[in-house]
Amino acid sequence: MKSLCLASAVLAMGSLSFAGTLHATPINTQKEADAAVAQNNAAQSVPRSPFSTSTCSFNFAAGSANNFVRYCVTANGNITQFETPAGQEHIAVGSFGEGYGICDFTTATTVAYDDYADFGDTGNWNPAKVVSASATTVKIARTTSDGIWTLTQTIAQNAPNGSVKVTMSLKNNTAVERSAQLLRYADIDADGFLFNTFDATADSAMGYNSLLGSNTPFGVILQDISTLSFAHNGLAQSVPFGPDPCNAFSNVIFGPQVGVDGSIVMLYAFNVPAKSSETVSVSYKGM
Repeated sequence: MKSLCLASAVLAMGSLSFAGTLHATPINTQKEADAAVAQNNAAQSVPRSPFSTSTCSFNFAAGSANNFVRYCVTANGNITQFETPAGQEHIAVGSFGEGYGICDFTTATTVAYDDYADFGDTGNWNPAKVVSASATTVKIARTTSDGIWTLTQTIAQNAPNGSVKVTMSLKNNTAVERSAQLLRYADIDADGFLFNTFDATADSAMGYNSLLGSNTPFGVILQDISTLSFAHNGLAQSVPFGPDPCNAFSNVIFGPQVGVDGSIVMLYAFNVPAKSSETVSVSYKGM
């Protein structure tokens, strides 16, 4: 049985005089345009099933000022819009990439299942089913086409602090214990720009624009908020598309990387007993 190898800066700033002007780096519009074309080409080149979509089926908004959040969820449980605070969009830019992946390590031949919206899917899923929906929450269940796994996602507002909570419950439908990795991924294009700074910690991953390095100093943090302890790690990627769930470290970058068209991941590893479930939770929050 394979195991997950998990990876495990504080920036000190002097006082700033705001009487002067902060000189931000100009946006390279040609570089952004070229990256948008590259994203589109990457999205067009990946496999996708007839169920793959980035179209919003459920729309939500809450809060105000710095705690405002607007987001939407597809029929498959992808978050393909994430705006916070008002006017700062971080996912619905270029090709819309967000979603989930599973790797089954139980047998010598690993099996991957994923759905990354515009960046395609593995094609081995049944259609998603809406379990429940309200003005603040949507719950979506989806079973793999081999019947082995059911992933139930509950995506809910956390209006007081402008975040979105995603709870993922992975059920093993078979009569034997199975070893799995489960991940959440997002292609962050902070405040509408494809090139950002990316970094990760044991509990989080983030994509953002720095205050002194950008005209648009906003971003997103993806953070583990699970109530149970599982092997987990935040990952920053050097590419906008989602990882292979069975080879999740292939595009990982270490330390803060500036000017990258990248993406963020929270990765979990656990054994799931027969006919049982394990549940993790993450949040998306503006920075």
